[in-house]
Amino acid sequence: MDNIILKIPKKIQYMSTIRLTTSALVNINQFNVDEIEDIKVIISEICTFFINNIENDTEGFEITYEIYTNKVVIKVVDLNEGTLPSIDTKNQMSLMIIDCLADNYNIDYKNKTITFEKINNRR
Repeated sequence: MDNIILKIPKKIQYMSTIRLTTSALVNINQFNVDEIEDIKVIISEICTFFINNIENDTEGFEITYEIYTNKVVIKVVDLNEGTLPSIDTKNQMSLMIIDCLADNYNIDYKNKTITFEKINNRR
């Protein structure tokens, strides 16, 4: 397993950097184009979820990529002070998208962390 950690400012201007970095890292596992696009959508939804729900942006995100031979596990942590609200209609759409595209995911409201897994069944 390879473990890569990216610390990046929590700003919408860095979304393309996050998506491009994510795409390059999961491409190592030979995911197909549709799977890579799914992963980019998931990471975008997670970051947008945090941007919309925790206003403080002084600390940024810590994104951990665990690259296995047959899957990738990505963990996004909002390092800022604040709490995540309970699920409401505004947040439900992002969570539905994550649920549909990720093979597994977990939200840790206390630690402001969302972890998801995408499995490459061809390896």
